Amino acid sequence: MNRFYKRLFQRKNLFVTLVVFLLLLAVGKQPVAAAEQAYLIKVNRAYNTITIYEKDKKGAYTIPVKAMVCSVGTGNRTITGTFQTKAKYRWKLLMGDVYGQYATRIVGGILFHSVYYYENNNPASLSTKQYNKLGSAASHGCIRISVADAKWIYDHCGVGTTVVIYDDKKNPGPLGKPEAIKITKANGWDPTDPDPKNPFNKKIPEIKGAKNLTVIQGEKVNLLKGITAVSATGTNITKSVKVEGEVNYEVPGKYRITYTVKDALGLISDKTILVTVEESNTPVEFKGIRDRVVKDKDMITTDFALEGVEAYQRGKKIDPANITVVIEKVEEDYYFLNYQVLRNKKVLGEMHAELMIDNLAPDILSVPELTLMAGEIPDESSVLDAVTVIDNYSFTKDIKLEASIIGGEANDCQITIKATDEAGNVATADVVIKYE
Repeated sequence: MNRFYKRLFQRKNLFVTLVVFLLLLAVGKQPVAAAEQAYLIKVNRAYNTITIYEKDKKGAYTIPVKAMVCSVGTGNRTITGTFQTKAKYRWKLLMGDVYGQYATRIVGGILFHSVYYYENNNPASLSTKQYNKLGSAASHGCIRISVADAKWIYDHCGVGTTVVIYDDKKNPGPLGKPEAIKITKANGWDPTDPDPKNPFNKKIPEIKGAKNLTVIQGEKVNLLKGITAVSATGTNITKSVKVEGEVNYEVPGKYRITYTVKDALGLISDKTILVTVEESNTPVEFKGIRDRVVKDKDMITTDFALEGVEAYQRGKKIDPANITVVIEKVEEDYYFLNYQVLRNKKVLGEMHAELMIDNLAPDILSVPELTLMAGEIPDESSVLDAVTVIDNYSFTKDIKLEASIIGGEANDCQITIKATDEAGNVATADVVIKYE
């Protein structure tokens, strides 16, 4: 083979080799392109919520993996429809000479991007006012999101990713609508920005008011009273504080209680206190303990003996579960009641009362005789004032007296006296009436 053909052969081989290399390179890029299409993005305008889906085993985008809160355009400026992303921009000039981070073009002038900044390439020039609008419509048509969410789409969703923009006023999406982060201190940074210079990197939620407590045995306290919490961004998150640990207020000792709070950035803080329960030697004061009378022994129960009984220590009511009563039969129809306040098997207070069985009706000793004028109606209170009654157990003040006046026509009036003792026994007597 002469030199001409040899060189031609070498050039031909070089050309073939180059073609094969380019084909292999193109084939090698296919998995990358497929990976870039791993997600589907759905934007619910009605809820200002984004849901990211990945493929199931059948290759359909049915598995929700991430939700984001956003701000779509006001007045339906963000159009609905199905689109494929067109391009990405690390920093992008936006309408009004402002700038967005991690921008991804959806269609036309509509992009995903961070809340805008007043200076290009300056993550410390964020519009705090616009940031606090995330979760509601606020833009000229673009879809604003936090820097962390914008970067996630920028990093994980390649050009050509499908975006569906729709309206559903009933359901934000399968993962719900995330809580929007609010900023109270205008330091010009997005709290979610991963930039190492972000001052929020050094901030954590703060729990205030947590301090060691000392309580008297049997005295319960509200462990959340006086506790407040502030997020890393300065917002009030007191309602998110959780209490871990338990205090047995009936047993003296030291108990460890931990307060924990988590803010919208996912940052967690905790504080631990000691609750000391001291043994109480303060006298117990009883209320409602008295001698009792019942009609028959079937009525003598623990619940009956404890009815209306209360106990106090240091002016605070003791848990009724700590009040006990022992009913002891002394003799027929006579019982002894022993009340105690027990705490950790120790008697803190004690008081006694008596209980009698009374099945005898009161004795009405005197009933007035009335002389009335024809047609005169007797006065009920005057009649009762003239009645004398006694009982074997009940004091006179505990006997209930009633006068029933029947009739009212001239010379035809009847009065019956009814006396009821504490046990419920009843005696009656008629008043003699004479008419002139």
